[in-house]
Amino acid sequence: MKFIAIAISIFVTQSLVGQDSTRILIPAGSIFSDVVTPAVMFRYKEFKPGRILLKDDVLYQANLNYNLFNAEIMFAVPGGDTMAIDKEKMLNIKRVTIDTDLYVYNKGYLQIVRENKNGTLARRQQYHLVSREKIGGYNFASPQGSIDSYNSFSDRANNRHDLVVRENISLQLKTEYFIGDSYKLFLPVNRKNLEKVFFKKRNEITSYFNEHVVDFKNEKQVTGLFIFLTENL
Repeated sequence: MKFIAIAISIFVTQSLVGQDSTRILIPAGSIFSDVVTPAVMFRYKEFKPGRILLKDDVLYQANLNYNLFNAEIMFAVPGGDTMAIDKEKMLNIKRVTIDTDLYVYNKGYLQIVRENKNGTLARRQQYHLVSREKIGGYNFASPQGSIDSYNSFSDRANNRHDLVVRENISLQLKTEYFIGDSYKLFLPVNRKNLEKVFFKKRNEITSYFNEHVVDFKNEKQVTGLFIFLTENL
């Protein structure tokens, strides 16, 4: 009975993942690292040449990648292991480059989407737990309350301990957008914060929202709004 339940769960997982590439379903009884492989865990398929520029202009070069589970930038070390950037250095980071992508640090890493002298649009991506279902009697799932994040499976040294999952787990890749002023101070993108950052353009912001539908989860729409506020002067 247990084997059948796991097999059905895996089948459903594969079907749903095929429909939504931003969601991961981990069936009870599976090993976390078997489902969440490096190809799933990291933003890039392989560690890429990167540069870490600190505010005192000290520059480090290393092969880097972005971990979608703990939302940290990792670097490769000899022996095939990976480590996160030291927390003390995080606060002194001016900019990180991974291949052609740019990141800044502001209470977490933010990837630059677009920037100019008047502002910066950035995003943060991370997997979050959306549901948990414990397997009860006769292997039936029992829904549990959801929590915000699920990064406990991957620590700062990227050790996942090959944990066996004891419940059905659903993870969703969440993308948040942030607006930064000319001083690189970032706030989540919403109308209130837009009016705070671009306080001299409140009338233009009102007119834009009257004429356009803006979904703050839609990168194309958010980028269009950013261009209107910072480049169409």
